[in-house]
Amino acid sequence: MELDVVLSPLLQVVFDKLATPFLEEITNICGVKEELKKLRRTLRVIQTVLKDAEERQLTDRALRNWLTELKEVAYDVEDLLDECSPEVMVSGNRNRFIEQVRVFVPSLGSFASCINMLPKLEQIKETLDVLAEEKSFFNLSEVSVNNSGSSRSKSRGIRKTGSLVIESEVIGREGDKERIVEQLLSTGDSVGKISVISIVGIGGLGKTTLAQFAYNDERVKRHFDLKIWVCVNDDFDVGKIMVSILESGSKSKCDLFGMDVLQFRLQELLFEKRYLLVLDDVWNEDHNEWDNLRTSLSSAVEGSKIIVTTRSEKVATIMGTTYIHHLEGLSEDNCWALFKQRAFGHNEDHHPNLSTIGKQIVKKCGGVPLAAKTLGSIMRFKREEREWLFVQESDLWDVSESDNGILPALRLSFSHLASHLKGCFAYCSIFPRNYTFKKEKLIQLWIAEGLIQSPEGRRSLEFIGNEYFDDLVWTSFFQAVQRDDHGNIIEYKMHNLIHDLAQSVSGSEYLKLEDNSIVRSLSLIRHSSVVCDFSLYTIPEALYEAKKLRTLILVFPRGDLGEVPSGVFSSFRYLRVLDLSGSGLKKLHESISSFIFLRYLDLSNTQVETLPESVCCFFNLQVMNLSCCYNLIKLPSHIGKMFKLKHLIITGCERLTKMPASIGNLKYLRTLSMFIVGEGIDESLRELQILNLGGELNIRHLENVKDATEAMTANMLGKRNLRSLELSCGNDQGQLNRDNDFDGTLGSEVLNYLQPHENLKKLFVKGYRGNCFPGWMNVHKLPNLTELVLIACRRCEHLPTLGQLPFLKVLYLQGMDAVKIIGEELYGSGSVTSFSSLKELTLIDFPNLEFWWPFNQREGFPSLVKFTVSKCLKLHNMPCFPLLKHLELRSCNDRILQSVSDLASLTIIVIEEFKEQLVFLEKLLQNNALLMSLTNGFAPSLPI
Repeated sequence: MELDVVLSPLLQVVFDKLATPFLEEITNICGVKEELKKLRRTLRVIQTVLKDAEERQLTDRALRNWLTELKEVAYDVEDLLDECSPEVMVSGNRNRFIEQVRVFVPSLGSFASCINMLPKLEQIKETLDVLAEEKSFFNLSEVSVNNSGSSRSKSRGIRKTGSLVIESEVIGREGDKERIVEQLLSTGDSVGKISVISIVGIGGLGKTTLAQFAYNDERVKRHFDLKIWVCVNDDFDVGKIMVSILESGSKSKCDLFGMDVLQFRLQELLFEKRYLLVLDDVWNEDHNEWDNLRTSLSSAVEGSKIIVTTRSEKVATIMGTTYIHHLEGLSEDNCWALFKQRAFGHNEDHHPNLSTIGKQIVKKCGGVPLAAKTLGSIMRFKREEREWLFVQESDLWDVSESDNGILPALRLSFSHLASHLKGCFAYCSIFPRNYTFKKEKLIQLWIAEGLIQSPEGRRSLEFIGNEYFDDLVWTSFFQAVQRDDHGNIIEYKMHNLIHDLAQSVSGSEYLKLEDNSIVRSLSLIRHSSVVCDFSLYTIPEALYEAKKLRTLILVFPRGDLGEVPSGVFSSFRYLRVLDLSGSGLKKLHESISSFIFLRYLDLSNTQVETLPESVCCFFNLQVMNLSCCYNLIKLPSHIGKMFKLKHLIITGCERLTKMPASIGNLKYLRTLSMFIVGEGIDESLRELQILNLGGELNIRHLENVKDATEAMTANMLGKRNLRSLELSCGNDQGQLNRDNDFDGTLGSEVLNYLQPHENLKKLFVKGYRGNCFPGWMNVHKLPNLTELVLIACRRCEHLPTLGQLPFLKVLYLQGMDAVKIIGEELYGSGSVTSFSSLKELTLIDFPNLEFWWPFNQREGFPSLVKFTVSKCLKLHNMPCFPLLKHLELRSCNDRILQSVSDLASLTIIVIEEFKEQLVFLEKLLQNNALLMSLTNGFAPSLPI
């Protein structure tokens, strides 16, 4: 199985670079302007047939070879153009150099390197001319060169299914069937008379089998007047589907063609009937096509149901689904049952030695039934132990190439991807198995490799990359593996079989190394990962022959790299991506400056203390990830020269004490995790003025602000893409140096001028010295706030009005010395329920808090699940929380137990550091029959 050669994104990058004014000027001076025009013209001719070539390559090997050669030439053109870019040719002032070129001074300096490229340019042009002439051999169709190239590939395979199933062969799906049948028999949640139930999952997971299983259930048969099964495939032709419905429903041939006649006959068939319609294997993403079909299905009795099986959650959404059943993989035991059914029949006992190996083979299936059946069928007539061991140790695509195997089924999903998504997915083939990745990181990698393009620059590359990523999630190529405490997905991975698919379709430009064996030519390799574990201690010497390498991801599970091998710097001159995350790197050599094309550098989770100043020569660098470099004490002082830098990620770099001067020069910067206010004029808040930052920003040491107008010039209100903001004074506990007088009026003015944009979702304020919180901390100025943390704001006497924030889920309050009463002002006025979305509430270290105004039980905190109170020794009452599940009380007044003793929904109770006998605990325990966990952290015995 070979990769569809995806060339469109790369060719667009080349066109963009050929059109730069600097290149025009250089070629004009060198006398090769006509050659450049010819090169553009040849590429334009090729581009007109590119879409047709990419769609036809699967059935034409010669055409695929032509595209492969063309892609290599396109890579060479891009490398050549990058060599001639001003960022590479000069290490001084860019504008000054261009001026030197303009007057063509005798001493050309770095400009001579461009002249040395001219023979290579001529060679590339000759190769392209030959390829352009060869295009006519393939009879390719021309299309507009403005076409985005994102249309769907032509149909790559048709599969026919029916409604019959051998129920005895369906294993492990009883629970899934019951949930589907329950939906079929239910009467609620329908949109109009018809409700849609979608079964979603990757290819081979058993969606059709589950639909057949439910379709043939006796309860379902009795419930519906009419049952219809239609296999749709990727050709969502409304007329054909209507004919299929008529034939399945009437059990007779339909020769009708006119749409009006079809609609009439269909309404006649369905009239006053409660029907069940299964649309199996749907790929359609066109709202209009579905709306046209739904109109013809509307003459039924209320309670009619449609089951849709699809690999795409986007399809399920388009079809107006009322219930989505995400089909999960089978257990290993169930997969083994399917495997041995195919491999042994009823004779498993005759081959105990093979059964042991077979159970290891089944682990390759990842819970996918079709994989278990395919591998079982492969082993059906193999009885030699060495044959089974070979399959156990081999990759899936090496042993599963039959027309009905799992990889052909998965490849169908790949074939339906738009060309730009194919390139992005194929790039993921260099990731090791079970590799987890963050969405933002993968998008940044795609951008660095030129896999994402923005036609005419109308939308940001990050925005487009986000759409690409979501499309691959919708179609089950990526799956969520980790969520944060609030349910947000923070990490993804590829299912093992999807990973195998990526490996099977990746071409010669991708290489994943997990041992020392390299069995292919290295001249074409552009992207590689190296897993350095106990079987491979360092980069294999042979890899250094991959002179055109663009991506190098080093995976060190043991984290003991120390230093980057010197061969990396001398061999991989064209590197665009270098990922050393988690490698244990302690020192980065000055030689890293040889990576003049580098766009992405990831040193996160390493032990580096400083970075060499030579990294400031990375004029093409877009991303520098230093997150969780806990030993990092200093950033390069001239980082402001890296004018293309978009993401400087320094989250968790707690040992940093100052920012490099003039970081505000980085006008393209979009991510700056942390900004430390210094005492110098080029370390002030004014540096943030023109930066259009997004994501998260932690502004530290606000006590160094000398004039409140500095805060005004930071323009926080204009940073509409910022989602999380931390404003802090002093050290981690919010304590200031003794000689610092940043308090009172100045602190209040500074915080007032740092008002964020209303799009902000998370706000953290630490060490604030004002007497009251700023007026912008309310629902009118921050309506989208989901999390608020206030720490060590010791002079504030009153809490801000927060009760009407509609999306606030987490409220954490600590170190409020001056607060004596939590009054009505916290909730806000009006009839709207107070704290309607709040799920977690924490109060810690309120030494003088005595009274909490009890809000109406039915209107306050209706969603609160977890409540923590600690070090509130004077507080003797609190409101009632009707749905509270998790309660933690530490070092508080004994009387507070009386306020919570009537709670009846608790499942977790933590009570610690109470001085007296807990007289109210008995009642609390008796009222909470669902209690699962009790932590008693004090000496007195429980009164139970």
